[in-house]
Amino acid sequence: MSDTTANEPTGVDSTIVHPFGGDGRARRTTWGYETRTHPKLDRIQNAVSAFCGVLAGAAIVAILLLTLAELIARNVFSAPLGWSISFIELYLLPISAFFGIVAAYRSGAHVAVVSLYQAVSPPVRKGMLVFAYLMLIVGLVAIGIPGLFGVMTAVANGEGPVPGSSELAVPTALWRSVVPISTLLALVIVVIDLYRELTAPWDAPATDYDPGDGADEETPVDLGHLADADPAAEAAGETGPLDFDEAPGDAVPEASDPDEKEDRR
Repeated sequence: MSDTTANEPTGVDSTIVHPFGGDGRARRTTWGYETRTHPKLDRIQNAVSAFCGVLAGAAIVAILLLTLAELIARNVFSAPLGWSISFIELYLLPISAFFGIVAAYRSGAHVAVVSLYQAVSPPVRKGMLVFAYLMLIVGLVAIGIPGLFGVMTAVANGEGPVPGSSELAVPTALWRSVVPISTLLALVIVVIDLYRELTAPWDAPATDYDPGDGADEETPVDLGHLADADPAAEAAGETGPLDFDEAPGDAVPEASDPDEKEDRR
């Protein structure tokens, strides 16, 4: 990496670098990771994760607001909304759960027990990841297909709330579509992970983005000098936002003594 100058920003960026057993490092982002090997696939996975995360977050906020509105309407104005409870149960809770778990999976926010995983060799870890991805695909398909059939049945029969009920007059197929859509988006992320493992060398995992408790302490990286990097230098591979060849702290400090400089050469 090129050295920083006095005119370049020196603030510590919020980006975190996680070393993982492989040929590089993964950079954590809000909705996932960025790697050197497949940046385009990273963008696809992170975009899916961001969509699901924003949708799940909006559903949680809507639950809070609707619950508050129902409380005020019932206790202050003695005019309960009526439809809010069923709307939360049928729409907002499933959206927050099924879409939220997609974002949690991609961003590494889910709970993981890694005792056995860390105790085995890198090739065995790779095999465990491949097996896990296959099981995830089987599980997602097993959930998504019945959900899709439920949507098709609801559309064919014109299912909807009973006329005159407190529920909103929205077709049943709409809330039933939450499951197949969320599982389809999850499949996109998992299938890409499986592809990356199967096409990478088998001596170590390729998608172990965040090594967890066994990794060194997360190191904040000063990325300020990358913001104004020379385009010509970046094109030549000397620097760039995904230049992970040097780990933080690898750079040797400049010596002030001329004799010391000569010794280092």
